[in-house]
Amino acid sequence: MKIKTKMKKITIIDYGCGNILSLKRAIQEIGFSSSITNNKKKILNSDFLILPGVGAFSNAMHLLNNFQLEECLKEYVIYKKKMILGICLGMQIFLTKSYEMGQHYGLNFIEGEVVSMSKFSKNKNIKIPHTSWNEIYLNKKANLKILNNGLLNKDFYFIHSYLAHTKDKNNIYAYSKYFDIKIPAVIGKDNIIGCQFHPEKSGINGLNFLKNTLNLI
Repeated sequence: MKIKTKMKKITIIDYGCGNILSLKRAIQEIGFSSSITNNKKKILNSDFLILPGVGAFSNAMHLLNNFQLEECLKEYVIYKKKMILGICLGMQIFLTKSYEMGQHYGLNFIEGEVVSMSKFSKNKNIKIPHTSWNEIYLNKKANLKILNNGLLNKDFYFIHSYLAHTKDKNNIYAYSKYFDIKIPAVIGKDNIIGCQFHPEKSGINGLNFLKNTLNLI
């Protein structure tokens, strides 16, 4: 007799700011199904949320507020303590605030600031935005299952001009190096995970990262 297993409710948040269809196809490629929605009830009933993001920090927060999703996400993450993955800008808005085109406040899931990469480099020839494939390296203090399956020292696709500067360095799970800058590539805290790279654009390495992450539930 077959034992029925509960289907994982994986939800991609649709707020007008992300590579949603590419992400959905990537999730399907690794054997999971997902739904795309901005419905608050469906979001709160999910087992795993994914918050994608491209563009500017202030616009992303503006769009979340337009759909009245900020408080919904806080209820899901802080009170329900369910898993969430933020991708690129989606990861950055997990932090306290950003200095991109002024000062703007984020979701404050992880204490820290989003700061221009140029602030951390002494190299006058550095090219920003950072648009390239780069390896990731584990923070020695981190012990994260999603990075233990052959993903360390593998290439992932990055495209960004700002980075996540967390108050607690233990919130940085993995780094990448670009010129003389040490970029937080994967950050997290408890039920919260964020990646600066785009797993949906990172080939087999990105698919394995998504698979390992989704298998946490």
